[in-house]
Amino acid sequence: MSNDSPPSVVRWAILGTGSIANDMVQILKQLPDTQVIAIGSRSAESAKRFGEKWGIPRQYPTYEQAASDPDVDVCYIATPSLRHPQDCLLAIRNGKAVLCEKSMAPDDETAKQVLDAARAANLLFVHGVWSRFFPAMQKIREIIVSGEIGTVRSARVSFCQNDGAGSCSALLETGIYCAQFLQWVLEDPKDCGNGAGPVVKGACH
Repeated sequence: MSNDSPPSVVRWAILGTGSIANDMVQILKQLPDTQVIAIGSRSAESAKRFGEKWGIPRQYPTYEQAASDPDVDVCYIATPSLRHPQDCLLAIRNGKAVLCEKSMAPDDETAKQVLDAARAANLLFVHGVWSRFFPAMQKIREIIVSGEIGTVRSARVSFCQNDGAGSCSALLETGIYCAQFLQWVLEDPKDCGNGAGPVVKGACH
């Protein structure tokens, strides 16, 4: 590609029409070189209503149709939480990169199936725990790794938001933010399970 070539446009399909999907589309529409071209729902009425609200041209009455659209590059999974694994796999089988809302799976075995499928297909998979990308989180990590506050042996966290448990348990909905923060804070980057520090099971990569 020459320097004069236009930048690539990333084309998105949204799977799900709930409140978080509305929030995500509003953000995507503000990004350069980004187009939301498809919406998938469990009914034609819902897809049409969502598509007309946000100016999305392709309005599909099933998730399968949206995920299999040949012009889509990335699927954003905003379906009910207990559907996330199957809808992630649906997108991956159709050759799409995936951004999945939390939680991505109810257990580690199911999560591994999704990640293994993405790896085998050489496709990007991102779990949408957005707080990991906050500058404040990166600063906390720098302080912990530097040893400035010594060895972190205990942490307490509260999400401070009562928005219900949705279709899963509270832990698998907003509670996952608390769980992932504790896992992340208590991870010892020099250990990864060798007994040198307070490592949380599953925290090491």
